[in-house]
Amino acid sequence: MDNPNQSPRNEYVPISEERRLFLEEKYKRRNLAPESLIIRPGFRKLHLATIVMAVGMGGYFALFADFGEKETCFTPLRRFYRRKVNDFWSLSEEEKKQMKEQGRL
Repeated sequence: MDNPNQSPRNEYVPISEERRLFLEEKYKRRNLAPESLIIRPGFRKLHLATIVMAVGMGGYFALFADFGEKETCFTPLRRFYRRKVNDFWSLSEEEKKQMKEQGRL
């Protein structure tokens, strides 16, 4: 290795047949055993939490994060969302008419 920035090369080192068989058996025992294929309950919870956080963060960035005054790819989605929220929290003309008839407005 003449150059200090050069990574060392993985060179083939011959091993005995006995050592090779031992390593193959060790591989099979660790990686191909049925117990190693079981997904632990903690990993399922972690996976679910990761998905929930990713969806939540994506929704936050798409709908609420401040990207300044410029147009972004989320602008049409934000307009649609704001329109639906405003429609939900405000009364239509028909609803206002019904409220006046009932004496509530």
